[in-house]
Amino acid sequence: MNDVIEEVSAVLGAAPGDWIEQHQGYKSYRRSLIGPANSRFYFRPQIGWDFHISLPGKTCQQAGTERLKAYFSSFVNAGAKARRVDLTLDDYQKRITPAQFYEEIRGPNKVTHSRKALTISGVELGKPATGETVYLGAPQSSRRLRMYDKSFESGGEIDAYRWELQERNRAAEKAASDLAHGDWNEVVRSRLVGFVDFRERGSAGHVQDRLRWEPYEELIKGAEKADAYFPVEEKSIEETEEWFRRYMGPTLAMLSEYRGGDLEAISDYANDGRKRLKPKHIALIASAKKKQ
Repeated sequence: MNDVIEEVSAVLGAAPGDWIEQHQGYKSYRRSLIGPANSRFYFRPQIGWDFHISLPGKTCQQAGTERLKAYFSSFVNAGAKARRVDLTLDDYQKRITPAQFYEEIRGPNKVTHSRKALTISGVELGKPATGETVYLGAPQSSRRLRMYDKSFESGGEIDAYRWELQERNRAAEKAASDLAHGDWNEVVRSRLVGFVDFRERGSAGHVQDRLRWEPYEELIKGAEKADAYFPVEEKSIEETEEWFRRYMGPTLAMLSEYRGGDLEAISDYANDGRKRLKPKHIALIASAKKKQ
């Protein structure tokens, strides 16, 4: 734990003694420390390798790109997993307003798997609404984009429209790896394009051949779509069987008990599932039988 504190302190240009212990933890972590620029370190004293580090935006700004990139490389190569990564892109030229973005994601030229969008207006008491924020993606999803007027939020300190892509779990792991091994400007733009793109539908038959909406093209500078996740390796039939035994065994036992040990009922469950087998399931069965 002390080694980690020293490493993070070096990234932030601080000293290990700058961290202060708190009375509360986080989720299953019972103890925590607060460091420079509101950085957080949550841990279990009895398990030295199990800890959680949180570096808010101001913390990352204080650290600087070079030290942060070295840090990303360090923890990715050490096998640590990112649980959330927020990628930001500030448009100081204000090419696309939040209102224009909202109209485009409702139109025919958007290219995205996200189906949910939300717009919220920011308000200063006694003044008309001025700060508009648009969310693309569901709150619980692994990827969600927030596009808003950073000038309104920062009190004029940052006069730009901000594109903020929140990535969690599997998406965060891929984002952290991309950041650790790539140019950050390119990574941010390519992952943004991988989440949402705008292609003029009438310009070509295939999406990849269509012209990009010009203001968006200026923003992302010709970036190509990045993969959101690492490819998932297919489980073998033996791994699938072990997974079922470990995680679904109790459910199957409960149903068997409920049915009084009637194996015919269990067989009915299997027959119903057989009707819904997908091609990948059938191919896995065939492959396993060839090896027998």
